[in-house]
Amino acid sequence: MHTPSALLAAVALAIAAPVSAAAQSTADLPARKPGHWEVRVVTEKPAGGPTLDTQICIDAATDRELMEFALQLSKDACPKLDMKRAGVGLTIDFQCKVGPVSTNARATMSGDFQSTYTIRVEGTSDGVPLPGTPKGPQDMLIVQTGRWTAATCPAGMKPGDFTLPGGMKFNIKQAKQFQKMLPNIQIR
Repeated sequence: MHTPSALLAAVALAIAAPVSAAAQSTADLPARKPGHWEVRVVTEKPAGGPTLDTQICIDAATDRELMEFALQLSKDACPKLDMKRAGVGLTIDFQCKVGPVSTNARATMSGDFQSTYTIRVEGTSDGVPLPGTPKGPQDMLIVQTGRWTAATCPAGMKPGDFTLPGGMKFNIKQAKQFQKMLPNIQIR
């Protein structure tokens, strides 16, 4: 996944998939407050994994569109999905396979999704190891945090826009187009 289009789809999936993995519809998911969000995705395990800081501009329609996109990808890649509510939080147990990578994990979601949220994904992953890591199953821990910063987005951002480190910007519609360009690639 070295092309910009692949990166766009990967970022959209990383930000939305843990939230949408086990939902039957977007009605099952907590809606984020419209406006500008700062989102950080930290790979704590395996050691040396990446950290991704991004800015997202959403309104109700693009938040739902992002969740629908990730929900469709999750349905295609995850034969086991089990979601349970725990008070205001959610716990999702899932098994997924994307290309050569298999994942067996639990996502725990907390927060009000109006000002902050945290998604903690913990489990094992097997397939293509990160450089410098041994082959075989690897423990994984990915923590995503989101923080709402304003009702309006910065100049130059419109609903559905993501801004990545280095200023790279894309819209959820671009990630969805990438998915359509790959009809011959099997996710399972």
